[in-house]
Amino acid sequence: MKNLQKIVIIDDEMVLRNGLKYLCDWEAHGFTIAGEASNGIEGFQLIQEIRPDIVITDIVMPGMDGISLTAQIKEHFPNIHIIVLSSYDNFAYAKSSFKLGIADYLLKPELEAADLLHLLEKLSRTSGLDDFKSSASQFFQEILTFCSLEEEEYLEEFNDRGIHFKEKIPYTLMAAPYQGTIPVHRLLPAVTNLSLELFPACPCISCVTSQGYLCILLQAVSATELPSHARLTEFTVQLERKLENSFLFACMPVFSVLSNLSQVYGEMCGLLSYGFYFPEKTLLFPEDVHKCELAFPDTSFSNCLDPLRLDDARNLVYNYLSNAEAQAGMDVFTLKKQVENAIYRLIQTLADASFPTDEINSKKVMYFKKMDVSADCNSLRQVLSETFAELEDIVRKGTQEREGNLFYKIEEYIRLNCEQELKLYDLAKQFHLNYTYLSTLFYQNTEEHFSDYLNRMRVEKAKGLLRTENNSIQCISEKCGFINQGYFSKIFKKFTGCSPKEYQKLYHKSR
Repeated sequence: MKNLQKIVIIDDEMVLRNGLKYLCDWEAHGFTIAGEASNGIEGFQLIQEIRPDIVITDIVMPGMDGISLTAQIKEHFPNIHIIVLSSYDNFAYAKSSFKLGIADYLLKPELEAADLLHLLEKLSRTSGLDDFKSSASQFFQEILTFCSLEEEEYLEEFNDRGIHFKEKIPYTLMAAPYQGTIPVHRLLPAVTNLSLELFPACPCISCVTSQGYLCILLQAVSATELPSHARLTEFTVQLERKLENSFLFACMPVFSVLSNLSQVYGEMCGLLSYGFYFPEKTLLFPEDVHKCELAFPDTSFSNCLDPLRLDDARNLVYNYLSNAEAQAGMDVFTLKKQVENAIYRLIQTLADASFPTDEINSKKVMYFKKMDVSADCNSLRQVLSETFAELEDIVRKGTQEREGNLFYKIEEYIRLNCEQELKLYDLAKQFHLNYTYLSTLFYQNTEEHFSDYLNRMRVEKAKGLLRTENNSIQCISEKCGFINQGYFSKIFKKFTGCSPKEYQKLYHKSR
């Protein structure tokens, strides 16, 4: 009797476990359901007892989830094949289990008997063989991050796996973040088939790395017959159409030895981060990116905080983002952190000015996470738009609630006491206000700094005295709070266009 491959099913949903058990005639296909468990802890105990060939496990389970279970299995039973089941909600989480060595993942909503059987039969051909070699894709994935063989050994390893690369012929490496839902056992053959269509004479291998990148290694026909940029672009466009999935591939300059593969892959991952500036591209080359630094306008931004001018602060942040987008070469991580720091400073300024910031403080981590994961400049602008809308709402509501007739009272106090040595700090203390809030309040109502506003009020008082009194300029300047007559004359001319003496003469002459 034929030996049956033993399968263990681990899932906390009984309906799904039963569905898998009765999905098909397992024995007719060479398998048997040897056991089932409802959580990772029970599942691992069962695996220790049964020693199955294949484990089918859910990701989200009580006690021990699928990721932790996978790690335990691979540590104690590295030859057991693991298939992960995932819903759409935890799809990205499921893909992270590739770095632990799972064979593949399947989406529960799209689970079909034909797909599962195809994968199981593929795995059964390698189970239990002492001389088991990883597949070409698995070997490719391994050497992308660690290369320690001689060139001849790389070629021999690929040749043993059916990929016939030639010595000293250039390679092209392409990589793209993969966010699709097509399982790897269907994805990679689709890539291979399209490669055979467009590059029939070029050996090709692909894989999905533990970092979530779809990588494609293509060897040229000869040292002089390299795939053109146009042909590679056509390949990516057709792949998008075939898989119904958007891609941004990075493509590095050709290289001729596989021992350089991990270095090229590292450089490619760095290049992909600049895809933030190229949302419309499907293929990104190093020459598309001109790396540069762009300093944040810190001094101008600080001037927008005291007094607070939220519109100006917003315009500075948006202009900074637009300049970075136009140059398309600034480190994306640095750009996002500069923007996040600007938002943090705005929130802190509002808090210092006693605006109600509890709600936005509870949300700022969410906003910063959205900024961190924003895929392009437009996505970042959208998050900034949401953030500034909330900041504007805080200022508007806070001002309405607290202002009332407060500013009128402050203006009246200054008008009646402008001859005294008034300081904004003392005024804030007089009206029991935060200094920064009062500074902001003045600018919002007058578009002037406090010192300019006070001088204007003093000049208005001086104009009245110059019209009605024949006292000396020195006497009038002292009555209006100016100790130095020369400074008084300078300020008076700034606001009126003439000196105090000229104003006095003009008025008395007209009388």
